[in-house]
Amino acid sequence: MRLIAAAALALVSTGTPATGAPVSTARVDRVAAALRQSPVFVDPDVSSLLNARDRTALGRQIAGAGVPIYLAVVPLDSDDESAGDADYFTYLLHRRLGRNGVYVVSDQRGSLDWTSYRVPRDDTLEFSQVTNGKPLPQRLHDVIDAFAHAPAAKPSDPPVPDAPDADSSGKKPTNVGLAGQFVKTFFSALAVSGVLLALLWWIVAVVLAAVRGARGTATRLRPRRLRRMAWAELVRLARAIGAAGEDDPGYPRAMADYDAAKLLWDEKQDPGSRFAVVVLALDGQDALRGGTADPQPRCVVNPLHGTAARRVRTALGGLSRRRQPMCEDCAKASRHRPLALVVDGRERPYYEAPGVWEKIRGTDENLPEHVLEYLGVE
Repeated sequence: MRLIAAAALALVSTGTPATGAPVSTARVDRVAAALRQSPVFVDPDVSSLLNARDRTALGRQIAGAGVPIYLAVVPLDSDDESAGDADYFTYLLHRRLGRNGVYVVSDQRGSLDWTSYRVPRDDTLEFSQVTNGKPLPQRLHDVIDAFAHAPAAKPSDPPVPDAPDADSSGKKPTNVGLAGQFVKTFFSALAVSGVLLALLWWIVAVVLAAVRGARGTATRLRPRRLRRMAWAELVRLARAIGAAGEDDPGYPRAMADYDAAKLLWDEKQDPGSRFAVVVLALDGQDALRGGTADPQPRCVVNPLHGTAARRVRTALGGLSRRRQPMCEDCAKASRHRPLALVVDGRERPYYEAPGVWEKIRGTDENLPEHVLEYLGVE
């Protein structure tokens, strides 16, 4: 009866999904039951991401954080109840657990997301501190520490995420899904062939290496997370400008980036504009960090990867074939998956988002000037 009452209370307080068919919540039930016993849950399928020492240390850190925090490290796939969406998994988990708090979720790639349910803390964290190349345990430590020291704010409920489309046939399988299909297809052959067994281990190693390489950087941004990221990076740039001073060589570029980003934030709320705010804010931070008025452009595949290491002649979907700025990992890759924004419920490469990106698509010079021109500012 207590569980039913808690679930009913959560349903009233957070609403119900706008669309989608009922989903099986067996795994969510299992995770919620585990979180009632310990604030840290790691699914056995991804147990290698956090060892026993890491889990104990994070549990102790959460106990001293001063706010309730629940951490779940789980695989998120297009075929499960979340349809690969961390926002929706967190929504289901909060409904089932029935407790307010900060819900931190990491998927099999080590990508992080968090949602605050009626916690009196500012949840506008700086995404750059958790999307860098640090190991997952360190990034989780940073998120928990940030909430422990976050300024007070009025408790609120996040918006209810859209339910995933019941028809996921059009979605591409994830790396984990591909590995699973491979095992199912060739299992019988492996039973009789040592050669094929060796081949399987080689392919699995390649897949795991690809998964490890993808950890820590978002590959898809939904509106709620995008808005949070844009504001956090804008605040981060403002603080960096204040700390630098006008004699810093990167100050003029950082100020130009800030002016363009703040105007864009104030006047436009579409996903493309929100991500342009992120890119402008990161560009300004790069200028100050490098002490230059002409910072290196960001990786065209995913600006969150960092500044470009070199230019590579390639053709990305929606962009003309030319020498594009890329980070070292993307420059070496044979195939590229551009960062996607969720626009009107559909994913599309960030540079194909309507609005400001129609003006700055493929541009890696004089970015703030192009944005101001788009806004009609002379």
